[in-house]
Amino acid sequence: MNLKQKNLNDVFHLPKDEALTAFYDRMITIPTTARTALKKELLSIIGEDRSKGVFVRYGWHCGVSDARKAKLYHYEDELELILGGTKFHMLHGYVDRVSVSDIHYDEKNYLKKIDVIWENSFEADEFLADGNLSDRPICHTLCGYASGYLSTVLEKTILVKEVECRAMGYEQCKVICMPLEEWGHQEHEYSYYQSTSIIQELDEITAKLKIERDYLKQANEVQRKLTHALLSKQGLQKIVNLLNESTGLPIFIENETNEVIIKSADVMINFELEKIDIDTTEFITITPELGILRTPIYFEEQIKGYCSFIYQSGKKPTELEYMIIDKTALTASVILLNENIKIGTEQNIKRSFLSDVLDGKLEQDEIYKIAHYLNFPPTESYWLLTLERTLNHSNISDEIEVNEELIRQIILFLNERNINALVSQKTDKLIILIEYPTFKRLNTVPHTFINQLLKYCLRRFKSYEFYIGASTVIEDLSQINILYNETLAALKAKNPEKHICFYEDLEIEGVLFQIKDEVLIDRFVMQQLGKLLEIDKDYDLTKTIYTYIENGININKTAKALSMSISGLRYRLSKISEILNIGLDDTKRLFSVYMALKVLKVKNQIIF
Repeated sequence: MNLKQKNLNDVFHLPKDEALTAFYDRMITIPTTARTALKKELLSIIGEDRSKGVFVRYGWHCGVSDARKAKLYHYEDELELILGGTKFHMLHGYVDRVSVSDIHYDEKNYLKKIDVIWENSFEADEFLADGNLSDRPICHTLCGYASGYLSTVLEKTILVKEVECRAMGYEQCKVICMPLEEWGHQEHEYSYYQSTSIIQELDEITAKLKIERDYLKQANEVQRKLTHALLSKQGLQKIVNLLNESTGLPIFIENETNEVIIKSADVMINFELEKIDIDTTEFITITPELGILRTPIYFEEQIKGYCSFIYQSGKKPTELEYMIIDKTALTASVILLNENIKIGTEQNIKRSFLSDVLDGKLEQDEIYKIAHYLNFPPTESYWLLTLERTLNHSNISDEIEVNEELIRQIILFLNERNINALVSQKTDKLIILIEYPTFKRLNTVPHTFINQLLKYCLRRFKSYEFYIGASTVIEDLSQINILYNETLAALKAKNPEKHICFYEDLEIEGVLFQIKDEVLIDRFVMQQLGKLLEIDKDYDLTKTIYTYIENGININKTAKALSMSISGLRYRLSKISEILNIGLDDTKRLFSVYMALKVLKVKNQIIF
């Protein structure tokens, strides 16, 4: 059958494989990862501007090819042919969806402008995979394709320009397609569609390659020295000294909180490092005379510090120094990672020890031996906190990740303040065992410390609520199970208005709260007060019995406390006695009622 007798639109309704076979005799596929690698190579060799031209023209040729095929099929009108281009775009996988939001014609019915939206452009996805945002549109292949396709089917030059790009942070990519003459002063974009020879630039590129070869040779020599220092376990100071000798530049290394941890002898820093926020290697001008070449140090996919070269007298870094600082950052990353593993191993030992003590897996002599090894005197006084947080994720792996980061941050908080402590996890709670004399050495008090800890956690985990239960103090490390049970009892008194709960603030209800099964506590409360609470919606009677017991079962004192008449109080007490089936002189039963009332009050379920 003649292709002119086949409807263009019908082909797009075929399954993808059949549609591709209908349009093309043969196709090849190119992974986006390979295209990304090619793009990066082109950027480094011929620059951003020429690379853009390469991909624009590549897209143009693809669009022209598809337009010629489309015109071989039967189509109803120009609009169907135009919309065919959007379907080709999706067929190739360039975008998930193309929407033509508007088509404008002039008074002579000539095409003036087409407004288009691209959803999930592969070029934007490709760019965003590096975690950065672009300061300009980057869907060059798609623009070239649309321009080539429309120019061919409409038989006039259509220039396509991306005005919003998802790689810039927009939700979608927005495109304007207009005849070349409509663009006016923006016609310079058309230069990207013109093929230009680069033969004339080969000599310049060759010279550049020779320079880069020399740079690589020098950079590899520095790398060899860095590797030797790394394998010799000589640490960051040796690395900094080596680089200072090799480059003649002042050098310093910071940690993730912008504290300078290592520097060469000639370093003077009189500017604020925390204000220089970067995530790639950059040269930053501090003053006309002073600048720094700065690069982040990554490991575990996070920035853990920065390495910087200082430039004075208005000097700028060379390509070689860019190479060297990147290699330095990699070496520093390995050293910091090794140190982190060492610290992490130590923390895991401490976590395991604390968990084993709480689970009763260690005998007293074993506890004393391990505690001594971990620098925790067994017979010193200790204090324990249990931290509980809200759960915001349904995925358990996400919650585990949050917990691990929370533990890491708490350990940093403790280390920064030189507080000798063990941090572990039990079920969904974090446990912090603290050597109590630490507070005396630091000239602070526990209440202040807990408030600081709570604020620290809230600043770093803003989407969570935290509650802390604090124990009393013991004089023997083997008794920390007592402290843990105290913190759990304290946490049962938490409520939205009370995020810090001290066991020592609890009264008789503290004993009841040490029952691990919450259901048993609730059943006890309902057995003692259920009938009264069911009737007493305003808690008038409940408040009366509570005040009566609090005032030593004394009618006169209770009436005065409630500002009631004796007769009115007797009437209420009689009604309470009837509802609860209790004698008002039955001290045994009244004690149980009082405990239930205290539980409700502490848990903020009733307010007196």
